Amino acid sequence: MAALSVPGSRLAVRAPRPGDGAAIALLWRELWDVHESWGGYPGAKDELTYARVQSRIEAEARARQGSVALGRHLHLVVTLDGEIVGQVEGWSDRYGVDPSTPATCEVRSLIVAPRARRCGAGAALLEGLGRIAVDHACGPTVLAAEVLEPNPAHSFYARCGYAPVAYNLRRSTAGAMRPTWPARARVAQPRDALPIAILEAALAQRRKRAGDARFDPPRAVDAAWLSAITAHLQSGAQMPVDLVALDAAGAVRASATLVVMTLDPPFLPVRRAALTRASFDPALDPSPLLAELVELAVQLASRWGAPTLEITDLGPPGSPIHEAALRTGATPWSRVVTRAWR
Repeated sequence: MAALSVPGSRLAVRAPRPGDGAAIALLWRELWDVHESWGGYPGAKDELTYARVQSRIEAEARARQGSVALGRHLHLVVTLDGEIVGQVEGWSDRYGVDPSTPATCEVRSLIVAPRARRCGAGAALLEGLGRIAVDHACGPTVLAAEVLEPNPAHSFYARCGYAPVAYNLRRSTAGAMRPTWPARARVAQPRDALPIAILEAALAQRRKRAGDARFDPPRAVDAAWLSAITAHLQSGAQMPVDLVALDAAGAVRASATLVVMTLDPPFLPVRRAALTRASFDPALDPSPLLAELVELAVQLASRWGAPTLEITDLGPPGSPIHEAALRTGATPWSRVVTRAWR
């Protein structure tokens, strides 16, 4: 792509080129260091890791041949008077099957050098990524960024038109608390397909109220959907793991999905665990049900070597689900902010 000049400034946004690897790897190192200082997952400190990052960026730049997109991976740099001072990556995906659901581009590894943070470089990167993401998806796209709570970039994203749609908390996997309510949690089984489908509709409604357009709107439960859920639960896949919480009578009243993965370099190879897609019978208090889901997720995550558990896709502070997550011993971790592009 040709460089996108920013009117009235010395900035230009473009795709990475061969020879940019060293400058981009240096920005990556700065990004991982500052994220770790805010409590994020630790990054590598050795020169070899970033030499490999540089080599990978160079190889990708050659494969891109001037294009921002390489498959679903989008990559942009911003220059100030011809010198690289920032970069952003995006991952283009689609989280729904409904024709009305827009594509999603996840904003990743946005970093601007300190000397360029007051001249619009970050906003130029997001603007460029938004335009490219729409072209890449051939239609409306939601740009979504996960921002750590200690990150001062919250006001920056707000100025760029982004609004929070989901909140994430995190807790240690050590010292799990046993709730006193007689609910129970277990790994989901094929016979749970119908209640899970009903709970999915409640989750979709909650996301819609929060303004989160990344996912499908509520849908009616039909045979095809039930068959797909049943087939997934019968597959025996180790990851992700679907969990359900039961009431005292043994009926499924809540569900969630646990994902555990190993982080890629330049992160250190830490196991990351997240409990997501939590949904509850809207007629019940979510606190005891979420406590059971979190307790089981903590036990499984600890067994798979994850030191912490993120509880994601929650409502805003003060909402019942957010307050229920706080009562499990979790603390604020990050929020997801989005902006629609057309």
